Order: sequence, then C-alpha cells, then structure tokens
Amino acid sequence: MRIRFWGTRGSVPTPGPSTVRYGGNTSCTEVRTDDGSLIVIDCGTGARALGQALVTEAEASGVAPRGTILISHTHWDHIHGLPFFAPLFVEGSEWDIYGPRGLAQNLDRVLAGQMEYHYFPVALDEASADTRYHDLVEGTFNVPGAVIVSRYLNHPALTLGYRIEADGAVLVYASDHEPHDVALAGGEPIPDQSADGRHVAFLRGADVVVHDTQYELANYGSKQGWGHSTMEYVVEVASEADVGTLVMSHHDPNRDDAAVDDLLLRAQARARDGLEVVAAAEGTMIEVLARGHARAAAGDASATAEPALETLAPCVVVAIDDPVLDAAVRAAALAEGLTVERPDEHGADLSDAVVVVDADDSRFTGIGAGALSVLGATRRAVPTAIATTVSDWLVLPCSIAHVRTKLRAAVLRRAARWLAAPVGPDEQARLASLHRLAVLDTPPDPSFDRLAELARAATGTPIALVTLVDEGRQWFKAHLGFDATETHRDESFCAHAILTADVMQVPDVLEDGRFADNPISVGPGRIRFYAGAPLTLHDGNRVGTLCVADRRPRVLSDEQVTELKRLADLVVDELEARAGIETSS
Repeated sequence: MRIRFWGTRGSVPTPGPSTVRYGGNTSCTEVRTDDGSLIVIDCGTGARALGQALVTEAEASGVAPRGTILISHTHWDHIHGLPFFAPLFVEGSEWDIYGPRGLAQNLDRVLAGQMEYHYFPVALDEASADTRYHDLVEGTFNVPGAVIVSRYLNHPALTLGYRIEADGAVLVYASDHEPHDVALAGGEPIPDQSADGRHVAFLRGADVVVHDTQYELANYGSKQGWGHSTMEYVVEVASEADVGTLVMSHHDPNRDDAAVDDLLLRAQARARDGLEVVAAAEGTMIEVLARGHARAAAGDASATAEPALETLAPCVVVAIDDPVLDAAVRAAALAEGLTVERPDEHGADLSDAVVVVDADDSRFTGIGAGALSVLGATRRAVPTAIATTVSDWLVLPCSIAHVRTKLRAAVLRRAARWLAAPVGPDEQARLASLHRLAVLDTPPDPSFDRLAELARAATGTPIALVTLVDEGRQWFKAHLGFDATETHRDESFCAHAILTADVMQVPDVLEDGRFADNPISVGPGRIRFYAGAPLTLHDGNRVGTLCVADRRPRVLSDEQVTELKRLADLVVDELEARAGIETSS
C-alpha cells in the first residue's frame, strides 16, 4: 500500500512562495493498494491536480478511472476540490463516495450543496461518471482492495476517521480531531478509560497514521473548540498507540515552510523510540510497510447506514439542573429537530432516547441505563467513575455547534429518514376494488403507455408511471423512464399519495423525512421530485396513481397539476372499461 499527498493544508488554500515545499492545497490523499485499487481520502483543492493525473493515466491506458472516495467531513477544505475532480465528468468512470451521514441531510445532498447554481455552473448530478453514495456511521465496510473501519472524531462537524487495512498493513487517517479533554493538549499521558483512550485504541498498531496537527500548545488556548489537535497531543497519542510512522498534516494556513520545519523538529524530539515522525508534503509518496501489528476489523458493526422501515424520532432527555447548560443542550436539540424532556417527563424506558447527563452532579449518576446513547457533560477532566455508562462526553465550555454535533452522532447510530406509508382503515375494500380490475401482472399496453407519455409531456418530467398499490408491492402498468416493473410497498411514494384525494407533490425528496433515505431516492434511479395523482375509482377507492418524477428538485404549476389529474381520470376510465365495470356519469 502506497500513499501520495496532493493537499496537506488545513482550513484554506495558501499557495505561494512560502508554502512551496509542503504545499498550499487543502486536504487530499491518494492511496494505492498492491492490486491497483485506488482510494482517495478527502477532496480539498488538492483533488484537482489528482483528478487531472488520473484522467491522463486513463487516456494512456484506455481504461476509465474508477475508485473509492472517503470524505472525512463536509467542511469546505475537505470537499472544495470535488467540483474540479475531472474523473467525475468522464463517461465510463465509476466512483463510490463514502462519508458521514448527517441527521438533516444525506452525504450526496450536502456535497451537491456547494454545486448549486448559486455557486457553480454544473450540478453534481450532471457528472458523467457512475457515482454511488454511501452514508456511514461507525463500523466496518469493504471496498476493493481494503477493509476500512470508521470512527467518529472530535470536531464541530460530524467527522469520521478511517482505519484502512490492506496488503497486511494499516493506515489511519484522522483529520480533523481535537483532544476530548483539553487538559491533554500539552502531551500528557492518555487515560485508558476515556474518550481520548478510545482514540489511542483506534490508532493502535497502525503502520502509518496521517493526523491533523494544525496547532501546538503555544497557540491552542484561543482556539479550543475549533476541532483540531496540537502537535504535542498527537505525538503522545501515536507513541502510546505503538504507531510506526506519524505523518503530521492539515498544516495551519499561517504556518509557512520554515515553521513546519520547526514544528517537525520539535515533534521528532518528543517522539518515543520506535516512532518516526514526518510532515506531509504535496507530491511525496510513502510506502506503508506492514510491521505485523495489524488489528483485524472483523466483528465490528457495519458502517453503512441502512434505512429502517419506520422512522425513529429519538427524544433528548436532559438530566441537568445547571440552567446555562440546560439551555445550551435544549437549543442544540431543537436546532436538530429533536424533542427535549426531563427524566420525569419521559418515563423509565429510555430505549428511544439520547440522555444528556451532568456528570459533575452526583444526583444523576447512573441515569441512562438502556438509553439509545448517553452523553456525559463535565466541566473538568473526563471522570472514570461512570465511564461505562457514558457513550460520549461534552467537556465544557463548548459551543452550541459542538453540542449539536455530539447529539447528531448519538442519534445516527439508529436514525433513518425513510417512512413506510401507513395502511388506511379502508384497506380491505381498497384491495378488493383493485383486484376486481384484474390488471395486475398483465402485459404492457399501448393505451396506458400513451397516457403516461401525455403526463410526461405535460409536466416536462423524464419519468411517468401508472402505479397500482397492492398489499405488499407497487406494480407499474406503465413505466416510462423507469426500468423497474414493481417495487416493495415500503419503497412506494404512491402508497403515501393514495392516502389523500389530491395530488401529492414532493419538491425535493432529500428534504422530506419520509423519503430521503428511500432506496428510490438514494439508489441508482436517484429520484429527486415526485408528483402523484390518485387513481380514484367510481366506488371511491384509490388503487394507485398516475405519477411523474424527475431527477431534479422542482414544483409543478397549477396548470400541470390540473392536467395530471385529468389524465389520471382517463386512466381510471380505461381501467374500469377494461374490467367491464359499469359507471354512472
């Protein structure tokens, strides 16, 4: 396994004569395994040059570029090069993009945000490559050539570190990360039973660790809570973790080449025997050689965020009497759309709750048993007495943004934005009417295809379907612009649409908690807009829809809605006529 650095700077690009040796582009690292598999970690501005190199390589070989992209988090200095990553615009190129799943938005939606027309002339969904997005939580997943373990880091944005095991060697990438306990910023020993001890465990035995060392103790005081490590802390963590080589990266934009040299010398002086310390520099390549310390990742939970069949709306239970802290947690929870209760309001069953407990107040010791997650808030070094109860820590003081990130991470271990439609009270009568039509599983029919084509033309959408909602599936009598002939009912937008007599529009499915994680939204079809007019038979039962969809967010005009309803009525007339059902005008 080999790594090459294309961007090593943190926060903002700093090109110029004073950063020539270590580079001025923001984070981007290339990883190649022995079998030729490519992994790109982060897409800061350094991704532009990497992309050009990959396209040149592909032109010479005649093979379109393909690989895996790991996004640590979606701050600009880690994604700003993505719109300029040329392989995304090459026909036949294939990319799997992994990153932390947000509570309010999925990865692809966040990445597409910086390419909205306000900011960029080309939308992300216009890229020519076959691009698949994978939302991650903590756990293990496989990519070509490697097994990867993801772990949450301590940063104001939801951030993942990656432990990459390939060719018998281990590479850990940890950017951006701040000590959980700020008292450890000076390089003090790391307590085993602590959040920082868990960070040591994540790095343990790695052959190479690429780690954020943006700060040093001398300038850390005014930047606490900004989400970055000090050199002193990182050297101590790497030493305790028995790391082979520590690569200092995410260089501060105010640190020129000479200052990086100086920081490196001081880091090397602090390192224990056996730890090599180098500084990441653009263009340099490092061979990751196995030392035989690789820790198998087997047995960890899957890192891919699989949607559930019903939404989970966890409550935040606040076991805090401090009014300032209570207000901060409540503000953060409400900003994330979470409800807040006191323990006596919620009741004893905490399986659907994230509990935030004041760990400094002995009255709350032990609260949180059986909870979805427990966040311990403390104003001093993380205590060990209740460490087995607490899942994660809030070391005070901290910002609202930091509290939001902690809550988000706690919720993401379970939450999914995909809601199956409920079954209406008249379901048995509705199914009886549907089956009387005797249309399910019949061959395609030009009459229904023609009505679907008229709907597609009237609304200017690429997809139109005549959908029948059966007991456990939705089946398409016509499906223009959509390959499938049926889907499970859990995936059905139309199952929601038949719950109302009017046209149901979803302007952007990624903004709707019912559909954002639906496989139809995030799978190969990538539907972004939906509008369905119920097919209401003359007996009053709604058996399906005439629906249209698009791969871009949009809203139908009043005239288009009226025409969709008119065409739906014609579909009903055709269905009932074929079934020999007499209707009165």
